[in-house]
Amino acid sequence: MWLSKARKRDALTIHNHATTANHPQLLVYAAPNPHLVSPRLGGRVRRPSLIGKSTRKQQAMKMDVSIEELDIQVVGDDPENYVAEASVDIVGKMAVMVYVRMRGLNHHDDGSIMFMKSDDEGRTWDQSSLVTAMPGHEEYGFTSASAKILKNGTIVVLAHAMVVNSRLVHGANYRGAWSAVSTDDGCTWTHPEPIIAWPLRIINIWDNPIELDDNRLLLAASGNVHDTDVSNSFTDPSRSCLLCSEDSGRSWYYRGTIAYDPAGIHRFYEPGMTLTGDGRLIALSRQHYPEYCCAAPAGFLFSSESTDMGASWSGFQQTEIWGYPADTVELNSGQILCVYGHRRDPQSVRIAISSDGRNWVKDNVFTIYSPPQLPQITAEELSGGLNTGYRHIGYPSAAVRGDGSVVVVFHAFNEDRRQIVLSASFRVKDAR
Repeated sequence: MWLSKARKRDALTIHNHATTANHPQLLVYAAPNPHLVSPRLGGRVRRPSLIGKSTRKQQAMKMDVSIEELDIQVVGDDPENYVAEASVDIVGKMAVMVYVRMRGLNHHDDGSIMFMKSDDEGRTWDQSSLVTAMPGHEEYGFTSASAKILKNGTIVVLAHAMVVNSRLVHGANYRGAWSAVSTDDGCTWTHPEPIIAWPLRIINIWDNPIELDDNRLLLAASGNVHDTDVSNSFTDPSRSCLLCSEDSGRSWYYRGTIAYDPAGIHRFYEPGMTLTGDGRLIALSRQHYPEYCCAAPAGFLFSSESTDMGASWSGFQQTEIWGYPADTVELNSGQILCVYGHRRDPQSVRIAISSDGRNWVKDNVFTIYSPPQLPQITAEELSGGLNTGYRHIGYPSAAVRGDGSVVVVFHAFNEDRRQIVLSASFRVKDAR
């Protein structure tokens, strides 16, 4: 934005040479002649009036919607291992789900990716179809699984890798994103291969890819250009970005930057993205401040939008929604649904509804699952090695069925503080 000052009598006008129509976040200041008098002449100085202010906040109003026919099921449980971080996709009557099977009763993010099918859009799941899509390696394992059924019938599963039992600081455990492919409805899988997308040195994924009409895949991800430690630094903060594949997910390139703060104050991770009926890409990114920021209030979702299939993005904006990470889908009504984990008390899995994907307010938030209320862990239990993964809730993934109902898969914990995978089915009723 280029500003020039022009003096006109004793009034000061600031001319904005960028149009507020294209940039509603830009503000134009004007000081009318009666309200700005030189102090040297004994007058009083008033603050310039504010005009051209964006009304985006005012437009975000409470919506007359409700959640109906809510049904919760346990769909993944293993008495010997935590299971967590699930993802779902639906095409026709076929639904697929992937989740992470951890190594034992600990949440260490270095497990195997499990795959399961449904022939009724995720209302029930065929336990006999459960197979390992991406087996954990002796030196590394996988976490944050996602899946996509392509139009040609290929199923792509993605995850990122972590070093097994590493003594490195948490961020340095990352070994980037990987993928595997099945061409026989998930019965067999290719050997996992790393995803390389220059100039990123580290890639962190969470969301399912989106397949366009021309068969290209768009994948919301996060990563770093210089650092290989995902916790990174002020000089290379994590960014939310968009990757593209033109060969059914076998290779990827960097297409656009969803959210990035070159100052290193905001760090963006694990974006969830959807393509709307009017051709916009809507993304919600998990945000944190660096550890040097003295416990600044982090954890809000930040929104971004693209109107050119991800080549360029609007500036990031903080929403009123606290929680992470998020997944987004477009409902049959055209409204955008966001589902996310609320990982502080009261813990829960929640959804938010937006009329346009731009405005997200607390008035349109609903809780679809609350975990069992358990007593606090004692010091003795902590010293005995009890894993605190039961505080780790959410990582939800959503899909819309043919009849307009929604299925969400996510992880929580049971009364034994063991992580399990659940599904929530419901309808969003609009009173309009």
